Amino acid sequence: MFFALIVKQLKILSRNPLELLVLLLMPVVLITILSVALGPIMDGNSEMLDLDIAVIQQDDEDAQLESFLKKANESMPIDEKLEGNIKQMLPVTLLLDQLTGNEEMKKFVTVKKLNANELKKARKSGNYDVIIDVPKNFTDEYLSSVFLSGSKPSLNVYLDEDQPVTSSITKSMLDYFQQQYSLLTQLSSSSNLDAAVTIPKIVVASDIETLDNQKSISSKIYYTFSMSVMFILYMASTIASLAFLEKDMNIFDRILLARIHPITYLGSIIVSTILLAMIQMTILFTVSHFMFDIQFEQFGLYVLITFLLAVVVGALAALLSAINYRNNSSGASNIFSAAIISILALVGGSFIPVSELSSFLSSLGKWTPNGAALEAYLKLQQNATFLDIHDLVFNLSMLGIGLLVIAFVLFPRRGGIS
Repeated sequence: MFFALIVKQLKILSRNPLELLVLLLMPVVLITILSVALGPIMDGNSEMLDLDIAVIQQDDEDAQLESFLKKANESMPIDEKLEGNIKQMLPVTLLLDQLTGNEEMKKFVTVKKLNANELKKARKSGNYDVIIDVPKNFTDEYLSSVFLSGSKPSLNVYLDEDQPVTSSITKSMLDYFQQQYSLLTQLSSSSNLDAAVTIPKIVVASDIETLDNQKSISSKIYYTFSMSVMFILYMASTIASLAFLEKDMNIFDRILLARIHPITYLGSIIVSTILLAMIQMTILFTVSHFMFDIQFEQFGLYVLITFLLAVVVGALAALLSAINYRNNSSGASNIFSAAIISILALVGGSFIPVSELSSFLSSLGKWTPNGAALEAYLKLQQNATFLDIHDLVFNLSMLGIGLLVIAFVLFPRRGGIS
């Protein structure tokens, strides 16, 4: 009789082609759309934007250095070694060396020196992403602030607000330079500066590798699994809605009159949902393998994660059915499909990688069924072992057990309106 109940559930869903279309076709469509739309961003294939930087010096830096040395000689002796150290600290020269002295940076950074009278024209032209204006007496005032306790001057930096990416990159480079230059200045004030001390060069690597030489996750891989684990949740609400329809049509009462225990009926809902969820994931993964060349090298671990996820979905279907039966309404399954799945998808990372947004969301997402399964699938794509995903296996197991217990407790033991 238990087997007959399972077959009944499978037949009921097979007679709803629209539901099957949503559960199977929609994930494939979304995987394709999202992979194409967000692929260049996630895969890192977009070309580095060129940075056009204009540098305007209001005064000659060498002349400023000579002016400072004459002024400093009046209050402190300057020998050849100290003079060499001071020449090493010329801020504008160091900044230009950082921007133009690195072979990798030359590939996307173009620095052009302009005359002082070209500042207004450069700002209006829109030809430069960044304009660095070095005011008059900047070098003299800066060296005076270090050695003679003078006030610190400031550079004028103009960023193109219409180019937020290039502006952000330039700001990061300037911040890095400022940190290193401040370190050098601190060393000089502590009398620890000698000819061997230099500012580290800004290193820009053009090749990006994942940690521990792991396989990179492409957009097709990411959205294959993220959409699959999201749409499997709809199986729970679909089965729960069909189960309530049986109660509304008094089929559940007839099952009880046939002396079939309610728990047996609930068990058939769970098992049939697990089977359908496994079939759904198998079809989606097979299609993804042939359409997007997704590989499943550790087949046994994929089956384990898929089975545990299917168990959680079966438990969710049982829980939603229990709530529907108690409330004599399909509201629980409707709310779950309309709102809760979207929340779980967001927290679990089905739309975007939540680990890039917040460490709290990343930890919370691992306790959602779709988030834990997605994390496990992605790790398996990077050749992870069971030890690498054992915590996610634990999370899915605990979710499945907890939801099953609650469902069995809430499910009514009699027919009619509970």
